[in-house]
Amino acid sequence: MKEKQICYICNRECENWIEILGSYVCRDCEQEMINEDASELKMEYYRSRLKSLWRNNIS
Repeated sequence: MKEKQICYICNRECENWIEILGSYVCRDCEQEMINEDASELKMEYYRSRLKSLWRNNIS
């Protein structure tokens, strides 16, 4: 069983996650991003968090 991690998107502790660039995204956030309509306001939040993740790993 995986150890618990903090989700980079929602900041909640999670047991079921994927790792992206050394950070963790819970399966709930992953599913929301996959199923969210690209024109929805919440998708802007996801884009912002993922851009931040990329920027943190580039520098």
